[in-house]
Amino acid sequence: MTRPRDEAGVRAALAYADERGLAVSVGGTRHAMGGQASYPGGLVVDMRGMDAITVDEQARTAVVQAGATWQQVLEAVHPAGLAVATMPGIDVLSVGGTVSVNAHGLDFRAGSLSSTIASVRVMLADGSVHQVSPQEEPELFAAVVGGYGLVGVILDVELNLVDSEMYRLRTTVVDYRDFPAYFASEVARDDTVRMTYTHLSTAPGSLLQEAIVYAYEQVEEPEPVPPLRERASDRASRLIFNLARTGDLGQRVRWTAQREVLPHVRGCLRSRNESLREAEACMVGRNQAMYESLGFLNNRLPQYTDVLHEYFLPHDQLVPFLDELRAQLGEHDARLLSASIRSVHQEDVILDYAQGERFSVVLYLSQEVSDTGNEDMASLTRALVEASLAHGGTFYLPYQQHYTRDHVAQAYPRLEEFFQIKRQYDPHLRFQNSLSERFM
Repeated sequence: MTRPRDEAGVRAALAYADERGLAVSVGGTRHAMGGQASYPGGLVVDMRGMDAITVDEQARTAVVQAGATWQQVLEAVHPAGLAVATMPGIDVLSVGGTVSVNAHGLDFRAGSLSSTIASVRVMLADGSVHQVSPQEEPELFAAVVGGYGLVGVILDVELNLVDSEMYRLRTTVVDYRDFPAYFASEVARDDTVRMTYTHLSTAPGSLLQEAIVYAYEQVEEPEPVPPLRERASDRASRLIFNLARTGDLGQRVRWTAQREVLPHVRGCLRSRNESLREAEACMVGRNQAMYESLGFLNNRLPQYTDVLHEYFLPHDQLVPFLDELRAQLGEHDARLLSASIRSVHQEDVILDYAQGERFSVVLYLSQEVSDTGNEDMASLTRALVEASLAHGGTFYLPYQQHYTRDHVAQAYPRLEEFFQIKRQYDPHLRFQNSLSERFM
């Protein structure tokens, strides 16, 4: 492994690998679960040594080196009265890594990262540097963004920024069968709603049948945006979350707390004026809503490990997919700790996971650390991948690779085109990881 501090260091690492015939994989904070940032016997280029951020207030952009985390980005842009257009759901991930998987977040109108990037500087295997964008070398841009580090090393990214704003957080509980219609009428068509996400019940009696919809609304009389605040202690959240691992009672306690208690104790800024108008008013800054490490997810129970899944469904197929998901969970030992819904749309990148307007279903599962637990998770994953495909959906690639090449080709119809472009820009196949090893 090498951790370059500058562009010359990256070039030297690629030259070293070329001289010795080594494969190269690129990593940041390395949260991918299936070996997408490593290759057996290869050289890992750890980009965390390059984390500089330059904010241009006039241009409303930020140039961010690949190793910077989203937490660092938020802390850099917030004092300038600016905010990121979108970012992944937690802020501890690296910018380069999340661009490589084309992550998405709370701003369903902005879509995934690809739509908010002004340009990317990428170093190819021969050491040459290209600044690419949707207008400049668009083919290379569409392969690098969402390309899992298989085309080149992302050096830095120029992000388009938006205004830092205050929102009123609105919380609504709906039946899962009503969610698509509720989203269309009360969220998507409401121009005041700028960001949203939804939690689904994990309690046995209402498993995946109740949904809490969180909508961040612009307010008529904007409040001053306060500085970013440190996160509250994760101890209580971790305790409640780990209760869900213990069985049905723990799941019921957790969902009841999330539905009935959390809305009243949520760490919001309640302005004096707003409190006079509405007792339950919860005001949240745009950056503050994304300033989240989810530290309570740190699992200190060695007998369990946690696994992420993500599936992208056409709006009219969400309900039947959730019904099938519920049935599959009943046939497997893995325990569902959290299930959430976001909204994404099609982007002009080659390995695009959304072939239209889609609901993203994100699952956070706990499995036993054992051969039996691994086999059960593999079986569940294959069943859900096939269910998503059968319902006209797709699945996300950064997670455990229990799927087949046929599954990937069906979900990503431009897969062969992507590998052809990779061979064009990386003729010696220097950049490798688990995806290229299994599917190229």
